[in-house]
Amino acid sequence: MLTLGLRAHDFMISDDLEQLTQTIADNGVRVVQFANGISLPHLSQNGRGISAGLGLQVNQMMQAKKLQIGVLSSYINLIDPDETKQAANIAQFKQYLTLAGTYGAHLVATEPGSLDPEFKPTTRNYTPEVVQKTIANVQTLVATAEKVGQLVGIEAGINHPIHSLETIDQLLKTVDSPNLKIILDPVNLLNEDNKGDLYQILEEGLARFGDAIYAVHVKDYQFETTKDIMAPGTGVMDFERFFKIMAHYQPAGLVILDEAPREGLEAGIQLLQQTIAKIG
Repeated sequence: MLTLGLRAHDFMISDDLEQLTQTIADNGVRVVQFANGISLPHLSQNGRGISAGLGLQVNQMMQAKKLQIGVLSSYINLIDPDETKQAANIAQFKQYLTLAGTYGAHLVATEPGSLDPEFKPTTRNYTPEVVQKTIANVQTLVATAEKVGQLVGIEAGINHPIHSLETIDQLLKTVDSPNLKIILDPVNLLNEDNKGDLYQILEEGLARFGDAIYAVHVKDYQFETTKDIMAPGTGVMDFERFFKIMAHYQPAGLVILDEAPREGLEAGIQLLQQTIAKIG
């Protein structure tokens, strides 16, 4: 059976780890994607000041509720046009790698970033030079991960240099390390040209990259003139079809509910749990 996780911060509970972990446990979810800067903005100094002590506190609280951090988030801009900020971002991610074990986590994740600091869509991210720069910076992170026994997770997206199955393939082949993993989010790879290809993208990604896929993000959405994220069960996502494809390639794979609106979150979790149980 597939393993269902969710982003802890989608419950919109800040700086109250007891309430957050209890709420997650009450909804029957055991694996979380955890972002210090959003769930613990005060204790983590907005994610920039984590420590071993904080990691141990979080881990102890998670274990007490039988929860586990499947993905530790450190979403940074790897190619910030401000070189000073870019260097600080990379240093922060490396710090997360060295402390991830105190959180009980094995993978630290980020999106690739953008030349636009506000992440507005720009085709400049797609130039070969920018893609190569992004890959080089990922390689730097992976070198640290190899030293400390951790994994780097990269989540590709249409507004980033790593924005397609082809650029994911380029990244994996260039870095060529078992410490580099992919968080595959097919919805994030949709644009006007391929918006009808969601399930093909999911299947091709799973078939093509195998165990380099650490987790898959799932979300409901609609895509008419714009791509809009919806509460689970209110958009066009066929969750049963999605989960059947994933289960074919990774029968117990980790699928994380992503970007779920707070309203209707509990019902959405229940829908996903029921669908996963149905396909077995």
